[in-house]
Amino acid sequence: MEEMLRSEDLEFAYTVEEEEGATVQTVYALRGVSVSVRRGEFIVVLGHNGSGKSTFARHVNALLQPSGGSMWIEGMNTAQEDKIWLIRQKAGMIFQNPDNQMVASIVEEDVAFGPENLGMQPERIRLNVQQALEAVGMSKYRKSVPTRLSGGQKQRIAIAGVLAMQPECIVLDEPTAMLDPKGRREVMDTLWKLNREQHMTVIHITHYMEEAVNADRIIVMDHGQVVLEGTPREVFPQVEVLRSYGLDVPPMTELAYRLRQSGVDVPADILTTQEMVSALCRLKSKT
Repeated sequence: MEEMLRSEDLEFAYTVEEEEGATVQTVYALRGVSVSVRRGEFIVVLGHNGSGKSTFARHVNALLQPSGGSMWIEGMNTAQEDKIWLIRQKAGMIFQNPDNQMVASIVEEDVAFGPENLGMQPERIRLNVQQALEAVGMSKYRKSVPTRLSGGQKQRIAIAGVLAMQPECIVLDEPTAMLDPKGRREVMDTLWKLNREQHMTVIHITHYMEEAVNADRIIVMDHGQVVLEGTPREVFPQVEVLRSYGLDVPPMTELAYRLRQSGVDVPADILTTQEMVSALCRLKSKT
């Protein structure tokens, strides 16, 4: 598949003054990050707080500029100032708190805000807003007041606002962190639909392991570096390694790990409840 984005030895550093008058210290939030994402992939980036995953996300649409190395979006270097506007059209960003992204008092006006800023024609804006709301399953709320929606609905409206600008990639920085289970499910169902049906490239930053189970690829970050990369079946069975980075694994993978430690011969790469049920049924049929 065609490459959507690529980072090469990406670094991001900032300075902190430990105490007044003390020596200034340089802190690296990213150090030597080299990854490639193909068009249409669903990528999940995992890592504990401070691992660099959110900093990486902000480099994708040039909200941050590299201290070293480079980030490329469809062949455009994010360090090129004359390309930043085009890059942000290619890669839309969704943040953790949907309330911070609401700018209008009516849903359809909020979704239209981005396309209007891009200078799109009114006819095209109306069409884009309609299609974006349909894509996230929120068409019937187009005349609603955003503040009266649930957290999951607000986040879907935020996603629609980005979709209306017709990006080719969406980057989501822990979009489900502030939602209840129902809201999280609504948002994840929307993301999977966009990826599978519209072939949208998705880069999803999260700390919920179950949201990564169906990803095409997982990138694990720690102290600003990529420490693991692979499919869910390649990454999650490495239970002890993930624990060393302060991460859990999906519940069924954890159960498989404990069963194997107890001598029960189940596959190490079980990810879902159905896979666990099937594995246990096969074991029972052999007895």
